[in-house]
Amino acid sequence: MALPPSPPFNLLGQVVRVLVLAFLVNWVWEAVHAAAFVESSGTLVFRFWHCLPMAATDAGWTLVLWMVVGGFAHTSRPARASRLVALGLLGAITAVAVERFALGSGRWTYNSLMPIVPVVQVGLWPVLQMIILPVLTVWLSERLRR
Repeated sequence: MALPPSPPFNLLGQVVRVLVLAFLVNWVWEAVHAAAFVESSGTLVFRFWHCLPMAATDAGWTLVLWMVVGGFAHTSRPARASRLVALGLLGAITAVAVERFALGSGRWTYNSLMPIVPVVQVGLWPVLQMIILPVLTVWLSERLRR
C-alpha cells in the first residue's frame, strides 16, 4: 500500500514548529523538575519564570539534534523509527555530557529530589528530558505539518 503524498515541505515552517513545540514542552518539564535543583527550588510560579532561559536553550538544543539526525534531509516524509531512536540516543549522550560538565563546574547542584543514574552519576530527569522531549517534539511537529 502506497503512502499518500506528503504536502510540500516548508523548511522555515518546520524549523519554527520544532522550536515552538520544543520551547513549550521543555518549559513545562523544566519548571516541574526544577524543584530537584538547589538553585531553582521555589514555588511553581517562580520555577516557570526562572526556567524561561533554560527552555529557550533546550529548544535550540532540540533543533540542533534534529538537524544532526537529518531533519532537513528527511522532510518530505515522516520521521522513521530509526531516526527517532537516533534522536533519543543523541539526546541522552549530550544530556549526560552537559550534566557532567555543569555539575563539575558548579553551575548547578541537585537536591534530594533528583534521582541519580548510577553509571554516569548524573540526574535522571535531565537525561530523560533529552531522550523523550526531542522525539516528542519532532513527532508532533511532523504531525502538525500534515
